[in-house]
Amino acid sequence: MVQELVAAGDQLCSSLDRYVRACSSTRAACLSGGRLDDSPELRKSLEKQSNDIMSHITKLEDARAAVQAVRSNIPKLTPINDLPVEILARIFHLFLPDQSCLVQRGYTGKITKIKYPLYPDTLAQVCSYWRQIAVASPELWTHIDIVLDHPLNPGLFARAKVYATRAGRLPLEIHISDPGSEREKTQFQATQDGGTTTRGNRSKLSHEWEDLHDFKIFTSDIVPIKTLELDLCIYDRIREIYYSLLEYFFAHCEGGVLTKYIVRRNPGWVISCPFIEPAETPHSRDGALLAVPIRHLDDVWFRISSIRANALYPHWKSKIYHGLVELYIDKEIPEISESQLVNILRSSPNLQVFHFDALLEAITDHEIIDPVYLEDLRELKLVLRCDSEATSASRILQYIAPGSKPLQLSVANAEEWDIANFFSRANVTRFYGWGVSDMIPILSQCRLLEVLVLNEQDLGTQNLNSVIDRSFDSDDSDGGVAITYTSRPSSSTRINTLYLLWYSHFVFEQLQAVVEKHSVQRLIIYYGRLSYQTDEGRVLCNNTRNIRAKLSTITSCPHIEYHPNGYPDSYLDGNPNDTDAWIRDASRS
Repeated sequence: MVQELVAAGDQLCSSLDRYVRACSSTRAACLSGGRLDDSPELRKSLEKQSNDIMSHITKLEDARAAVQAVRSNIPKLTPINDLPVEILARIFHLFLPDQSCLVQRGYTGKITKIKYPLYPDTLAQVCSYWRQIAVASPELWTHIDIVLDHPLNPGLFARAKVYATRAGRLPLEIHISDPGSEREKTQFQATQDGGTTTRGNRSKLSHEWEDLHDFKIFTSDIVPIKTLELDLCIYDRIREIYYSLLEYFFAHCEGGVLTKYIVRRNPGWVISCPFIEPAETPHSRDGALLAVPIRHLDDVWFRISSIRANALYPHWKSKIYHGLVELYIDKEIPEISESQLVNILRSSPNLQVFHFDALLEAITDHEIIDPVYLEDLRELKLVLRCDSEATSASRILQYIAPGSKPLQLSVANAEEWDIANFFSRANVTRFYGWGVSDMIPILSQCRLLEVLVLNEQDLGTQNLNSVIDRSFDSDDSDGGVAITYTSRPSSSTRINTLYLLWYSHFVFEQLQAVVEKHSVQRLIIYYGRLSYQTDEGRVLCNNTRNIRAKLSTITSCPHIEYHPNGYPDSYLDGNPNDTDAWIRDASRS
């Protein structure tokens, strides 16, 4: 096709040149005074040539338009190094979010390994031009990883120092990781040996190695730090080095810049986690004191808007708990009283996300606490599975007066009446409940739930009476079950997505009734056998194919899933007990 076009173009060019020369010769003969044949035939020929020229022009315009149309539809490939420096730097930056962190997590969310990242280091190794752009782009170097007690040190410390220099004056994200060293693990195992638990040996086992202190990466006294994040693998003690780290970075942090303080520690070990407190004004007897001026700490902490921590908490009287947007208080924290918690909530009227997984100290008889109005609250998680008396979550629900914005609520171990009362005051659109024995009064307080997750893990629940009241009694030796109905107030609550988790088994008629009663559009079941009626009696089925086939007969629900295992294949972003993960999974579907 291209060769034909070129050949035709060459012929046209040659013919046009010959034609132009002929026309020019005719004009020259006329202008030089030569006699021309003035016969009618010549005049007609010239008129025809003039008309033909106009026709040729029209055809050439059509040909030109066709060529331009083809050319405009051919993608223009530009070598990447021809792009403007600003665009190339932006492309480099787009690689960073998932590539720049050393920490790799497993399905439980804990650190599995430290992996040297490819970016942004390799961008500076492609060629001298890319290196020049990368080094001159400070936004590429703002995430700084510091890893304690790891074989890759001291290379990682040297890397952190280079990053701090290249980032210039941009706010930094400091990520400190202690993935659990072999020598710390050896010490922990030694404490389990009865022959090494003497007081003298224990003192030796508490030794901190000098090479742990090579984390001082700054050349300036004051540095803008916007995020301070710690990932800690703790065995049987809080290592002294953690306090030294906090002391160093808080002391060098520019006031008014830090917005996030995050501490994650591996679950499972119950150890004492004292407060971190300024040495000038200690609050508690066993607090870990930081040699940082109190005025500087207040300036640094005052602008923090997000705290997610399950260790290394500042004292509850600290200014760090003022003006928060996110607050995660996890288990194994120092004791917190109801009045202290309410004061924290009252000091953060714009709080949007509040997670609480700890036990409250009991309120005294003479204390009266007014509810706290949180207009912007959109996520409340009170999954206190360790609270055998089911009092802490209930009391917190009583203390909070939410606004009218859509709210995601996750609750475990709370009285149904308190949950229903909270529903009546809030615009709950997504609800996760663990072990809620009666959903009827709760559902009567709302018209629509986008997502309802009912988790019966470890409870052996065998029916859906909590959602629709139908009782079941065995009536024969063949495992048959007679179904009886008890009148309960009907609910007009619509449920878009219903998750049923870890029920021992389900009764088909109940599932069908729940779907029809609440207009369920997506029913997703994890674990549990299915009971249904046959001509020969009731069957308690554990065959996955038969269960799915029977569930498919519930035609009023357009989407039904049954998973025989207790967890999704993806393990819900790494943590099956993460209540929010189930709701995120629903929103992704």
